[in-house]
Amino acid sequence: MAIITLSKRAFNGAGELAQQVSKLLDYRMVSRYDIIEKTSQYGISEDRQERVRSRNLGILHRMDRGWRRYLIYSRAALTKEIRKGCLVYLGANGRDLVRDFPNVLNVQVSADIELRIDNLMKRTEYVLNRRKARRLIEKIDENEDKWRNTFHFDSQICLPEYDLIIDPSQMGIHDACELISATLEQQTYQTTYKSLEAIDLLTVAAELRARIAMKSDVVDDDIDVAVQDGVIVVKGSVRSVEDLNGIKELID
Repeated sequence: MAIITLSKRAFNGAGELAQQVSKLLDYRMVSRYDIIEKTSQYGISEDRQERVRSRNLGILHRMDRGWRRYLIYSRAALTKEIRKGCLVYLGANGRDLVRDFPNVLNVQVSADIELRIDNLMKRTEYVLNRRKARRLIEKIDENEDKWRNTFHFDSQICLPEYDLIIDPSQMGIHDACELISATLEQQTYQTTYKSLEAIDLLTVAAELRARIAMKSDVVDDDIDVAVQDGVIVVKGSVRSVEDLNGIKELID
């Protein structure tokens, strides 16, 4: 069971690549917007989740609770999709959402600004001229970098952390699909009993963390749910016995 994450920036061609890869490999394709829709099961509307994702933040909001819950619920929703079988995930934060998962191929689509401008102009049927298209892309990038800096302490995309880096200006969609397919043949991405077991445990852990976040009467800012040596571990600190008992109810 392989998982492909395609990290995109606006108009860089990652969407087309994701569609072609999923078709070639017969994988399901899941986008960030699909996951936002599915997070409604945790009691937060799709509109509210998107507002949390799109609003501007300052440097003092590193621990913004709305964003923390967005990540917690998104991870839980995505892990449920992973449990169903092989998939391609298209979104800017896919690598972070599936951290610790086995059989993950993280792909960064890194297109230069000129290609992105061309893509945007085509998308708008050339209503935007080149200067306005550049301004729009630069503004989108600026907002995304602010988010990355605020919550990941790094405004730059760290390319070495990806397994593959694809430049659409240097490699066509067909060749990129073939490269991804060939990479998945490596032993690292092969399904084993151990990897399936790990996926099951990580899915349960992500769901438990989401259920804890849903408890409005529990302050959970310092709570983490992880898998260690085949065991789900809840760790951190709580502010009251009532909070502790509220978490215990979910575990018991």
